[in-house]
Amino acid sequence: SETPEGYLTKGAAVAACMNAVPYAVSALGPEDLTLSPADLEKLVRASSFTVLASNLYLRNNKKPAFIKSQLVVAAGGTRLGFLAVSVMDPERFNVRRYLPNYKLEKESYEIERALKALKEGGARVTVLLLGVNPKKQAGKDFYAAFLGKLPRLDLVITDEPGLNKPFKVKKTWVVPAPSKLTAAARIELSIEPDTGRLADVRAGNLRLEKDKYGEDAGTLETVNRQRAVITKLFSRRVGAAAADILRTESSASPLGNFTADCVKRWARSDASIINNSVLGGDILKGPVTAGDLYRVLPFDTSVVFVKIRGSDLKRAIETVSRDISVSGMEIRMQGPAVERLSIGGEPVRPGHIYRIAVPDAIVNDKDYSILSSATEFANSRRFLREVLGWCFSRRTVTPKPDLDRIIRTE
Repeated sequence: SETPEGYLTKGAAVAACMNAVPYAVSALGPEDLTLSPADLEKLVRASSFTVLASNLYLRNNKKPAFIKSQLVVAAGGTRLGFLAVSVMDPERFNVRRYLPNYKLEKESYEIERALKALKEGGARVTVLLLGVNPKKQAGKDFYAAFLGKLPRLDLVITDEPGLNKPFKVKKTWVVPAPSKLTAAARIELSIEPDTGRLADVRAGNLRLEKDKYGEDAGTLETVNRQRAVITKLFSRRVGAAAADILRTESSASPLGNFTADCVKRWARSDASIINNSVLGGDILKGPVTAGDLYRVLPFDTSVVFVKIRGSDLKRAIETVSRDISVSGMEIRMQGPAVERLSIGGEPVRPGHIYRIAVPDAIVNDKDYSILSSATEFANSRRFLREVLGWCFSRRTVTPKPDLDRIIRTE
């Protein structure tokens, strides 16, 4: 969950609140995939409703046994078949993606498999619960391209924030649902009595106004109990920032640089590299709390110690994503090539072995090549946010880090 309560309890507080509502089915979201498989299993088993993720695999290429790919639900005399997929980047969909703990298979392949199972299970109307990365707006062009690669679906329900009213792509209805629980979607389906097929859809959002609808005492008690516990834990002060430390400023990441500094210092390494995709927000001037650490580093990403030759490090940097931050090294790029690479103020020696600290997301992600180039590596089992908290706790005021560590020219 993207809420503070969800961060600290690894979704348990959110599941407890959802259990107080009679949900039948839910889809995993991008925040859920920041959990380790063991923590995700605990969350799913604690939920009173069925959790779907049709294109989710573990890193060993096996489906998680505790999550279903599809579900048939009887409602209003009609058998509805539900499936769910997550799209991390609507500009590059239908490609296999590797996350720190999971693999997202191509959507078209998994949707085709789930639809076949739903039809065999007697579903007359098929419903896709589509999760789109909230940091990426899709737009109507995405849905035309996405659905054009799929077998026919009757209805797509998505919480993608760029949509505000239902529309059709050929014979498929696309209906937005609110991403925040300030409102709830009301979706009415008209079914042809002779064929059982979907004939029409009417949808709109109902604002959840307390004065109009009241509050359920049992649900409110559950919410308040969870919120009180988490608020106390999240308000614990871990340090202070003398100035805003932003995730992005110009073409660099002050927070990425600062996090890289913390990792290098904690690991006592020659240098460190951070992929800025693990960062979730900004550190603002003033007191820094435990809640801030979970907000800016929502992923359960641990620090890995890597030993790598200078020549291999140079090649690895040339192949990594452009969105990285470093500490202990200076890089000058000429286009995609490393023109100059120094560590500790000295040019990198090709045959020398350097000790580099990185997040496990860099080691595990196939977009990066550090693991294949390393002579040795070991996982510290310490989360990146723990290391950041350690760094804040050791100084009263945290300075804003410099920016010009990677210089790029075309």
